[in-house]
Amino acid sequence: MEKKNKVFIIVCIAMQVTLIVGVAVLFVQNTKLADTVKQYVASAGDIHDIYDDSKVVEAYQSGKTDGLNEQEKYVLEKAKEVIKENIKDGMSDYEKEKAIYDWQVAYVAYNDQNLAPISAGDQYSHLPYGVLKYHQAICVGNATTFKLFMDLLGIENQIIHSTEEGEHAWNLVKLDGDWYHSDVTFDGGANGKPAYTNFNVPDSVKDDGSYPWNHEVIPAADGTKYCYLANEAKELKDVYALPKYIKQQLDKGIKTITFTLKNSAGYTQNVADYITSAFASGDGDLYTNPTLPIGSKNVYVITVDSFNDEGEADAASQKIINKLQEIIDGLQ
Repeated sequence: MEKKNKVFIIVCIAMQVTLIVGVAVLFVQNTKLADTVKQYVASAGDIHDIYDDSKVVEAYQSGKTDGLNEQEKYVLEKAKEVIKENIKDGMSDYEKEKAIYDWQVAYVAYNDQNLAPISAGDQYSHLPYGVLKYHQAICVGNATTFKLFMDLLGIENQIIHSTEEGEHAWNLVKLDGDWYHSDVTFDGGANGKPAYTNFNVPDSVKDDGSYPWNHEVIPAADGTKYCYLANEAKELKDVYALPKYIKQQLDKGIKTITFTLKNSAGYTQNVADYITSAFASGDGDLYTNPTLPIGSKNVYVITVDSFNDEGEADAASQKIINKLQEIIDGLQ
């Protein structure tokens, strides 16, 4: 009987040890799972915290990286590389801003599960680390990355983080004393080129009610001097000059056609649709955008939606995407 009791006690102890080990393993697994879920939720629709780039900016200015973690060191080195390749001596603040804007639009793909071709790094897409390492960005990632570059270049800026009608974030940039809105996410354009419909625009363009912000806290953006749309818009005599101008722009491969009308009489939505429909072909369709009031001008915008050789482009793109995925997987 005594021997049986000893065996029973040993079995009980073994079971307790197994239970304790099992609970410990489960705890570790759940902790990892919780962390994974937390990272996923951070990139899948919740409101995100705005990244604090002060440590990276300080390291850039001082040359000392002792206080940076590995992700921050990566962000700093990649940012320095981008600046070296895109920023030249003698550039104005506007030229620097536009150079970074053009680079970032070409570099990132907006992270949407239905659209983004590369899944690696999704959990970091709200951070400059995810943007710079994995080419992945949601709006907050785009805004914080653009802010980082502006901060590194000494250009005054801030982020507007609108959360009342869903989350969206973009940048305000100050040039020669005036503020402008710049929205990398909304200005993806075509073929990696910005449409510029959200680059350095005033409140009159950006404040369309879709993503409201606190005007008592955010400074008024009423600058027009560096508004790309206003500066590039060609003044046409009247609506009858429009077909020829559209044809000229299409022949140049322009995807965003902007213009003003000295005499806008007769230019209605029906007329605009009729004119653009005449140019629809196997290469794509043309669409008229809402009239944009910029300073004393009404700027009209026509965008080209191309679909030429779509199948061939998709096949080629998929090969590139697969190769990129292999490279990214190897970095993890």
